[in-house]
Amino acid sequence: MAKRPTNSISDQLKSSKVALNNSNEDIEIKAELGKYGFDQARIAEGLTYYNEADAAVSAAAAALGDQKLATENLEATKKRAEDAYQALSGVAKAVLKGNEGALTKLGLNRAMPRAMAPFISAGNILFDNALGDPDIKAKLAGRSYTDEKLTAEHAKIGDYDSADDKQEAAKGAYQRAASTEAAALKRLNDWMSEFRNIAKIALKDNKNLLEKLGIKVRSVKTAAQRKAPAKAAATRAAKKKS
Repeated sequence: MAKRPTNSISDQLKSSKVALNNSNEDIEIKAELGKYGFDQARIAEGLTYYNEADAAVSAAAAALGDQKLATENLEATKKRAEDAYQALSGVAKAVLKGNEGALTKLGLNRAMPRAMAPFISAGNILFDNALGDPDIKAKLAGRSYTDEKLTAEHAKIGDYDSADDKQEAAKGAYQRAASTEAAALKRLNDWMSEFRNIAKIALKDNKNLLEKLGIKVRSVKTAAQRKAPAKAAATRAAKKKS
């Protein structure tokens, strides 16, 4: 099983693109890889996985942006809806003071709910019954709450409800896009892991070609080079004694 990549997604895509493009363009690399089964068809397969992963990454980024925009819109519509509710409830409580039946009909015999679903329900009760009761509506009209204003303010409750639906849809879309992105990157990285392992074998005698594929080659020190630090330390120690 291929190890989980630790570099960034952009780095994964970039390194894969470099390796695949150079495999296609360099005649010598193409010939050597073909001996180990990575012919033109296999490289084309890798390019397909790359293109799918690249598209999936872009789609996931777009979906995440849409989710954040939907969340921002939800917060804005929530504030407008709560402001509309609180403004009407304040006026209604003032003009209907002492009329417990009317206040109960408007749902103002209890505090404004904070949770979304109960708030939407309370908002609809407040505005629907304010519009539907002639006596209540007449009293509110004297405080600038005309039918048109009540309808416009009521729409803010609906906007909040709709914004929540859109945010939930955006969250679901991002989760699907993120899942597609993860699957596409795994396919690409698994393929690239095998490709790089084969390339190291096929091009083991040509460091420059390996590096052209973005594969770092470690220099192997000779026995003399490995012993050099200890020899130098021994020489310095001998000089100190003399």
